[in-house]
Amino acid sequence: MNPRALRHVDIYGSAGRLEALYRELQDPAAVAIVCHPLTTGGGTLHNKVVFRAARGLESANVATLRFNFRGAGGSAGHFERGDGEHDDFLAALAWVRKTHPEKKIIAGGFSFGAWVASRAACTDPGIHAIFIIGAPVNNYDFGFLHGCEKPILFLHGTKDEHGDVAKVEKLGQHMRNAESIIVTGADHFFTKQIEAVEETMRTWAEELLAT
Repeated sequence: MNPRALRHVDIYGSAGRLEALYRELQDPAAVAIVCHPLTTGGGTLHNKVVFRAARGLESANVATLRFNFRGAGGSAGHFERGDGEHDDFLAALAWVRKTHPEKKIIAGGFSFGAWVASRAACTDPGIHAIFIIGAPVNNYDFGFLHGCEKPILFLHGTKDEHGDVAKVEKLGQHMRNAESIIVTGADHFFTKQIEAVEETMRTWAEELLAT
């Protein structure tokens, strides 16, 4: 990895200015959008799972964009239960495409952010692969992923209080290119097992981009 400075960038969408951090690399193999958990639960781009996921991707030579959904951190607007946040993701995606028009794009996130990102990413032909960390399948419907043909990573803990692990594994069975990494004993926030997030993301991205 050839890291450059972590830059503050502004993204503009339907809610106004969205606060973002972009880790630029000298010649990245791809660019990833990493979305944060539920805003009303204190989720921001600085969430530890989001940060570790981004760091793992960066170790695999993937540039990363983390941004705050509307109403989180310094971003304009207010929480809109997923619909407005979907627009925020599209604004971030447009920024990435303009910044790196020739690079592969990977999209995903943690918890609520994974739900938002994957809803948009599954149907967008320009997104190469999807990662879903701590899928909150007990709270949100992920049925839109059925039949999704893109490479998808599910990273989940056996003690995740927002997503029954059996539901996650069953969901993956509906997708031809899905892979599930289950961390034994990990809760929703991967407490005491956060290193597994970084290492899994690094390994998955390296294998994904080597093909």
